[in-house]
Amino acid sequence: TLMGALHLNLGGAPEGPAGTGKTETTKDLAKAIAMQCVVFNCSDGLDYLAMGKFFKGLASSGAWACFDEFNRIDLEVLSVIAQQILTMQRAKAAGLKIFDFEGTRLALRPTFSVFITMNPGYAGRSELPDNLKALFRSVAMMVPDYALISEIMLYSSGYLKARDLARKLVATYRLCSEQLSSQSHYDYGMRAVISVLRAAAANKQKDSATDEQVLMLRSIKDVNAPKFLAPDIPLFNGILSDLFPGVQLPPPDYAQLTSALESAGAAAQLVVTPVFLEKAQQLYEMILVRHGLMIVGYSYGAKTSIYKCLAAALGNLESCNLMSEHKVQVRIINPKSITMGQLYGQFDPVSHEWHDGVLARAFREAAVDTRPDRQWLLFDGPVDAVWIENMNTVLDDNKKLCLNSGEIIQMSASMNLIFEVQDLAVASPATVSRCGMVYVEPSQVGWRPLAQSWLTHKLPASMTPDQRQRLHELLEWLVDPCIAFLRKNCKELVGTADISLPVSLMHLLCSLLDDWRAVNAAKTPVKLENPTSCLDALFLFSLVWSVGATCDRPSAAKFDAFLRQLLSGKVQAAAERTDPDLGPGLVIRYPKELLSSQLPEDGALYDYSFDTASCAWRHWMVGSTAVSIPESLSYNEIVVPTIDTVRYSWLMQTLVSHNKHLLFVGPTGTGKTNYIKNNLDQLGTGSYHIISTAFSAQTSANQVQDIIDAKLDKRRKGVYGPPLGNAAVVFVDDLNMPAQEVYGAQPPIELLRQCLDHGGWYDRADNTFRQLVDMQLVAAMGPPGGGRNHITPRILRHFNVIAINEFDDATYTRIYTAISDW
Repeated sequence: TLMGALHLNLGGAPEGPAGTGKTETTKDLAKAIAMQCVVFNCSDGLDYLAMGKFFKGLASSGAWACFDEFNRIDLEVLSVIAQQILTMQRAKAAGLKIFDFEGTRLALRPTFSVFITMNPGYAGRSELPDNLKALFRSVAMMVPDYALISEIMLYSSGYLKARDLARKLVATYRLCSEQLSSQSHYDYGMRAVISVLRAAAANKQKDSATDEQVLMLRSIKDVNAPKFLAPDIPLFNGILSDLFPGVQLPPPDYAQLTSALESAGAAAQLVVTPVFLEKAQQLYEMILVRHGLMIVGYSYGAKTSIYKCLAAALGNLESCNLMSEHKVQVRIINPKSITMGQLYGQFDPVSHEWHDGVLARAFREAAVDTRPDRQWLLFDGPVDAVWIENMNTVLDDNKKLCLNSGEIIQMSASMNLIFEVQDLAVASPATVSRCGMVYVEPSQVGWRPLAQSWLTHKLPASMTPDQRQRLHELLEWLVDPCIAFLRKNCKELVGTADISLPVSLMHLLCSLLDDWRAVNAAKTPVKLENPTSCLDALFLFSLVWSVGATCDRPSAAKFDAFLRQLLSGKVQAAAERTDPDLGPGLVIRYPKELLSSQLPEDGALYDYSFDTASCAWRHWMVGSTAVSIPESLSYNEIVVPTIDTVRYSWLMQTLVSHNKHLLFVGPTGTGKTNYIKNNLDQLGTGSYHIISTAFSAQTSANQVQDIIDAKLDKRRKGVYGPPLGNAAVVFVDDLNMPAQEVYGAQPPIELLRQCLDHGGWYDRADNTFRQLVDMQLVAAMGPPGGGRNHITPRILRHFNVIAINEFDDATYTRIYTAISDW
């Protein structure tokens, strides 16, 4: 059909869903009749000038061009392109040797041709105009015969039972698509089949004596197991055991990799669990068979730790000359913290001069690097149907990055593109089918490894093993029941993750242990009179202000009542309890001795703080006398100290002075901004450098970056921070105000997250990485709704979230009495 199009002086336009071989067919035809074929990935940034350049080159050289994803170009540009192609095709039909094209006289070689490939109806695609459709002969691509292709590929890899194995492979994918749950990152198309065949060929080469059924089963398992959710894995294993009855897989030999991973984990102060090891091995396997891969999952699933640990382990293996591995160079980019033009590069709107983007520069550096090291380009940010589609030709077998300037960069063999994303809800099938998937689940990791690492590494050195053991008992006893109660019976102002609550607890408790760090003049630790009861009480205080600090006022009262029951041992320990209902299967592990210190009786636990010097609970308002307001103040400057101002100010000062990030959430008019500003002014007189900014719906990431950069000094090359000896506190008001893009990302928040996760951002002038030091964030926001958006859990995980509720009646009385006396 495509040759027919050429005889009619038309272009060819194969169309069809992802993975049906549109581009490959065109390339194959060019190879068969010995024509040069240039594959180019179109994006919405192309204008008619760039395309005009392309067409001039085609006409004068007589080569073919295949424009991939042609319908991603803007409609206005497409109608101009139709005129350009029409001019060329008419000149060719008239048999001219020289013709006029956009004001230039060009020699015309009649062998040139234009092919376009399209995906129908995905996000971010437009319909072709009719005057353009008329210039191409469309070719409908059908889903190919997987069994036949697999059989031929297996025969060529040296398999003898190729026909049976090919049928089993196709049957596996058919059953998976029918029986397993449907997730946005599952894909069972041609590309998934090919990656299994690649793995099968590699296994056969490595191990030609083993039974072919075993090799095939291992290949299917290695390629597919990493992407399945925990509930789907038993079903998948069931399908495989039906198709390969009686075939037993010998356990793979990962001894060298495992020991390298364990030592790398210990060096990074991580607790290496079996799930963690398994995911790291799956990531390694995936890197060997795919050059584009995604680590998918919610926060605290250990996505970042897994790839960092694997990179360190590969470096260890190289230094020991094992497994012929090489160390890893990682370049990290958050694609949503800058605009598309700053990511890939753009033409200057006035002078039409080309400026490289962050990604273009990093990709070029990695591609021309001659060292044998592995090069990983890591994209840590949300994937949508626009920015990642420009990389379609990189992620498929062409391995070429096409920039709008017409430059095409070939990817080297040691390079991998790794995407670290929360979910793929808005990605198009074209993207999902091109990438290998490794799926991680926070519920598989849990908070216990984090707690174990914290007990070992993060506590003050003067703590005795008995005290650490006591903390471990308290965590095991109190955390799970409290979180279960919170999820079942309380309403939160902003949704939090189950693992981030215990982490907040550890942050807060760590900030309260100054008495264990304190040394007197003789440099010996100060001794407390009763350290065990102090520790119990401090743990309890931290529990109330981390796990219990995110809910609204009615829920807080419920939480307080439940916690008192739990502490006095009155909640039934077995999992069958009905009052209070904590969900199925939760067994409470009571320690040998319950709390040693006496709880305050009247009021809620929220009304008290713990004083380590006297080893007793004190009401927040003890010591604050009646208020006298100075007459010189204007009405809007009056601040009446209430229980809220005292406790929130104390919490804020404690957390900020210990370098913890803090987020206040509460409805308008509860004084969030006021508390923070007053406390920051007090801190600002000392060694703190305050940078304040407020977000609005129109805030862009570039504005935020400029505001913060302007306030920082250069320390040395590539490192920026506040003046030496100070710490910068960045205060962001209305954190959740920036408008969401079409696909739900909020660039200013992604920029802050890049700074929190990776310690810096890119300088937009020369695309170098700026490392930011001595910085921490304090933020305030209202509950989502009415112009305020839900923000990504991936930034919430960094904060200790504290809810500020509407005042109660006693507080209102106190405030208005003070003002009326004034």
